[in-house]
Amino acid sequence: MSNYKYINTRMGTFNSQRYSNGNVYPITAVPHGMNFFTIQTNVQKFTSWFYSPMDKSFEGIRLTHMPSPHAGDYGKLLIWGERDRGYKPENRWSSFDNHKAILEPAYIHIKPHRDNYEVELTPTNACAIMRFTFKPMGMKNRIVMECDKFECEFNKVTNTLYIADKQYYFGDFHFGNDVNNVPVEHVIIKFNVQGDFSVNENHMMFDTDENVVECRIATSYISKNQAMLNLSREVESKSFEEVKTACEAEWDEYLSRIDIEDEDEEKKKTFYSCMYRAFLWPRKFYEIDENGKEIHLNTATGGVAEGKLYSDNGFWDTFRTLYPFLSLIDTKLYHDMAEGYYSYFEDTGWLPKWVRPHNENCMPGMLIEATMGDAIVKDIVTDELAHKIFKAMLKDGEYESEVKGEGRIKLSLYRKYGYVPYTQVVESVNETLDNSFGDYAIGAAAKKLGYDHIAKKYFEYSKNYKNLFDPEVGFMRGKDEDGNFRSTPFNSLAWWGDYTEGSAWQNSFGVYHDIKGLNELYEGKLEEKIDELMSLDAVYDVGEYRGEVHEMSEMACKPYGQCAISNQPSFHLPYIYSELDNPEKTSFHVSNIAKLFNSGFEGYPGDEDNGSMSSWFLLSAIGLYQMAPSRADFDTSVPLFDKIIIKLANGNVLNINKADFDTSNMEGIVSYFDVMKGGNLWDIVRKK
Repeated sequence: MSNYKYINTRMGTFNSQRYSNGNVYPITAVPHGMNFFTIQTNVQKFTSWFYSPMDKSFEGIRLTHMPSPHAGDYGKLLIWGERDRGYKPENRWSSFDNHKAILEPAYIHIKPHRDNYEVELTPTNACAIMRFTFKPMGMKNRIVMECDKFECEFNKVTNTLYIADKQYYFGDFHFGNDVNNVPVEHVIIKFNVQGDFSVNENHMMFDTDENVVECRIATSYISKNQAMLNLSREVESKSFEEVKTACEAEWDEYLSRIDIEDEDEEKKKTFYSCMYRAFLWPRKFYEIDENGKEIHLNTATGGVAEGKLYSDNGFWDTFRTLYPFLSLIDTKLYHDMAEGYYSYFEDTGWLPKWVRPHNENCMPGMLIEATMGDAIVKDIVTDELAHKIFKAMLKDGEYESEVKGEGRIKLSLYRKYGYVPYTQVVESVNETLDNSFGDYAIGAAAKKLGYDHIAKKYFEYSKNYKNLFDPEVGFMRGKDEDGNFRSTPFNSLAWWGDYTEGSAWQNSFGVYHDIKGLNELYEGKLEEKIDELMSLDAVYDVGEYRGEVHEMSEMACKPYGQCAISNQPSFHLPYIYSELDNPEKTSFHVSNIAKLFNSGFEGYPGDEDNGSMSSWFLLSAIGLYQMAPSRADFDTSVPLFDKIIIKLANGNVLNINKADFDTSNMEGIVSYFDVMKGGNLWDIVRKK
């Protein structure tokens, strides 16, 4: 049976800048496709919140690469149909019945009312086919394509536009934030009918007398010739139906890796909608040249380099859940991604932190260290690649970059003091804790590869989190260069300052690799502290934000104490109990928190960043959560479904029967390698 039918691409799409139910938009694409497509319902100057499931206005189908509304879009193109009215962007919208709109992973179908036409789209990796069906009205039929005027002017910026035999249209869309090496997205549109083109500033219009028009869109970050090659390979000789069927089949293959038996159909919809999100990110950023070689745009030089590359991924979010999920389901894909991130290192000299496709200087730490370390300790990457990756990881730990945003922030101070002083950087607690965990990841990789002397040094570094613990208040706190905690009155509910997107409650327990050591700091009473965290009111002090931010709103509106499951720093908090050998409490809290998810427009309790929150639900539903990527084990909880069958990445099958589980006779932590042997999960997690 196909699980494709359970996907709701509009899960979590009802959002604003003030409140997030996911902060996602409906995506039509192949898994990890180079291009995403969606619909735009209401926007001013291409702002990030361009879609709402409640809107009844349709502005066009949008080619997009937006990883998050907070990160913004790039390489975007808006396409719509109309009659011969003259170009006025403020009049491009039309009403449509949003309940009848079809928005699936493999297919878009919209019927705008004003100009009496239908538009459909189905995607491939670098291309798509669009089909416009106009009802005869005695007027010219027009297709309009518009790019952001702040990124390109069709006839002024590129000087590379031309029209060939009145069927092809070529355009170069500049994007990015690097003035010297601005990437270019080369776009080709091929029409199947004759018509007339007009080009002006940031838009192109195609007028025709034909009532059914197909256009094939191809893109490339390499060149116009590569875009033409992508066109010929993916869509030029294929029908709309063939492409749609192939895309559906690709999704079905991924979704069939986990089968669920449960009477609750809504839970299935939530699960497979989350699984769809998990297989969207990160996106491919490489192409295949005429000789069959993998090539990509080197964003540091603007040239072309060999090898894989992936984009649109913030490791601060995804290291926690997305890659641990892939380590169960698709180690081949995980290997390819690790290879791609190493390509980024070869291009720039540093591993990426938040790539889209440039490296963004945001979020603390270098959590790619955990993702790459996990690939090494789980034998996901080859031995040759593992040694290459390790050298890149070691550079993070040994050298401070002179280029802002590359490598760790204030590494020299972290090494000097054993923490990052709050006088030198905001979010100093998170910088310190994330560096400590990164040190553990480097140490774990070193141990796996036989570099015992390096492992010993970095395991010692990984204890640096202890330097910020204040036993008087029971939280991690920022220190200055002289070792003094902040002198201002301590407020555990105050957000930002020394903490990332939260307060001391959400951020003091981010010691993923050493919960037992953290318990020692609490004199064996960490479980009681987490009990308190779970039971407190969901209140906050705006602190140094000096105003309410959406993460505060989400914690308060979907309350679960100070466990702000709406945001990544709280993902692991329920699993601390399992680390302390109490999976019963973990199971209790996880089952309740999971009720905050549903397949509807308000489906997520907070930001679904690049598959991270979706993967939290997926892992929790299975009953396995990885507390510390780079440590090859999982924390356990009672699964959320009656029966689950997982086709593991190595070909083994894992059977999960909820009725088998007994938390009084259950290990809190189990080995990744034991799980990958398959069989019955209960036989793996029960105490021997």
